[in-house]
Amino acid sequence: MSYKFELAFRQYISAFDGNNEIAPGEFQSRFDNVYHKDFTLRPSKAEDSQLPKSKEPLNRDEVFQFHSNILAAGTKVSLIHFRKIGLDCIDYKLLLEKDKEVSTVRVVVTITANGQAVLSKEIDESRALTEVMGAQCANFAYKYQELGTYGTNM
Repeated sequence: MSYKFELAFRQYISAFDGNNEIAPGEFQSRFDNVYHKDFTLRPSKAEDSQLPKSKEPLNRDEVFQFHSNILAAGTKVSLIHFRKIGLDCIDYKLLLEKDKEVSTVRVVVTITANGQAVLSKEIDESRALTEVMGAQCANFAYKYQELGTYGTNM
């Protein structure tokens, strides 16, 4: 299902071209294609985190509001890498450019059986190995729980 997520994700980040010329309904539709209704995002505790530090984890509505603000500010987003690192677990890194300021954000995402992001963890690059491993463990726990909800044919 990672191919469905990748297609929807690439279409979603194409909206962040720095021009802010996408209709609000189209932006909402692209967001809905990428993020599951139970989506949560755990921000990094690093000082250079791009996410709001109000609380953790962030729910789907808070992430939508944050992304809407980024879009409205005219931020350009480019995909640096997109890697499958486990069972429906994706590691991606984005480059954010706004008014000559450049920053990066790296996220590990767990996707559901229908190809939408359900759990995300922003990765602190100074502790990337341990944080990616932790996010992979969370992915495994979620997938184990998700697979356990379906009955078997035995």
